[in-house]
Amino acid sequence: MADELRATLEVEAPVTAPTDRELTVEVGWVLAGAFDEVDRRALALARTRLAELITTWFPGFAWRFPVVWRRELRPASPVEPIELLEAATDERDHGRWDFVLVVTAAALKSHYKPFALGAPSSALDAAVISTQRLDPIVEDEQTEEDERIETIARRVTALAVHLLGHLNDLPHQDDPADFMYDLKTAADLDRMRYLQDRERMEEALREVAAERLEETATYRRPGLARRRGARLGFGLRVLWREWRNIWEAVRDVEPWLFPLRFSRLTTAAFSALVFLLMTAEVWELGMSQPPLRVAALALLTLAATSLYLLQRQHLLRRHRWETRFSEQRTVAGIAATVSVVLGMATTFLLIFLAVLLIGKLLFSFRLISGWAALEPTWRHYLTFAGFVATLGLVAGALGASFEQESISGTCSSSTKKPDQSCAVSIWARCRRPL
Repeated sequence: MADELRATLEVEAPVTAPTDRELTVEVGWVLAGAFDEVDRRALALARTRLAELITTWFPGFAWRFPVVWRRELRPASPVEPIELLEAATDERDHGRWDFVLVVTAAALKSHYKPFALGAPSSALDAAVISTQRLDPIVEDEQTEEDERIETIARRVTALAVHLLGHLNDLPHQDDPADFMYDLKTAADLDRMRYLQDRERMEEALREVAAERLEETATYRRPGLARRRGARLGFGLRVLWREWRNIWEAVRDVEPWLFPLRFSRLTTAAFSALVFLLMTAEVWELGMSQPPLRVAALALLTLAATSLYLLQRQHLLRRHRWETRFSEQRTVAGIAATVSVVLGMATTFLLIFLAVLLIGKLLFSFRLISGWAALEPTWRHYLTFAGFVATLGLVAGALGASFEQESISGTCSSSTKKPDQSCAVSIWARCRRPL
């Protein structure tokens, strides 16, 4: 279906500007679902204006703006941005684009604000734009059709620039006329006129336009991506080349806050903790285990629960274009995997410390010696804490698999704590709603 709907709008840099043909940047557009006539005309105008702005600001690149209309994508409103981001990255990988903007007429679900106008994911080099609140008819039903088209086009153009700025790590600005202004409403988009950090963005674009690993001769051979050994080697090379970007993505996700963000994970883990602490047989079994056995069991459980969550949240799913390598998707996958492992490790440590503290405060040596038929020492308490934390981690993983706030939305899309003022929903390097 996508191939049948594929169309390409080629926009080159001005002929008077020096253009290095090796520095090509492709910004793909994916139109998701149905649009009325006003939206269709406004989006066509917005794409043209974005192309004119970008090629004027950065004439040293050859720019392409492919367009795909995925009519079959009809998300229910409000839609989780990660659902559209995943569909957009499939198109990005298929077309070998550098960035992808997916546009929907549906509202975006925001966990932190009443609404969200857009959602960028630096990890996926993708962003979602919702036209629902960009239409001036939301505020004034008497708005003429031509004015609606002009306003929507202007706002989509400004929002697209703002999102591309986020994808290239540009910070917010205080000037309302700057495209990177920390916007709060759709009306703020009407005042945006210039981009202050052009030099910084150009440096980022030069890195983007550089040859990717999958574009080298080594990985261009047909069918190579289907070989497991080749995929492993590709992943290791990506890890070596992009470890700084991967670490930045993991740092933005803040996996050490998983126990606070994912309530079902924490509730399930600590519910199991309470039950286990009140069971004499668990004390006896836990304290009688050799420390090395408990440590090995904890590591095995950490790996197993992390893998379970990655699978359950579809972070390791195979994609329909996975007959070729993708450095972008590999970076996102490694960052998501590391984030989940660190998040589960943080949960384990939290349970471990809680068991140790509660055990020492509420369960005396005399009481434990009566339950476990041994004279407990600090070694026994540490061993028991590790044993209970391991079991609690299993319960937490089962609870986290039913989280309403998808872990995949946190990890696929790096996540900083939302800036409570911005109306753009930032999802991961993952980033989440601002």
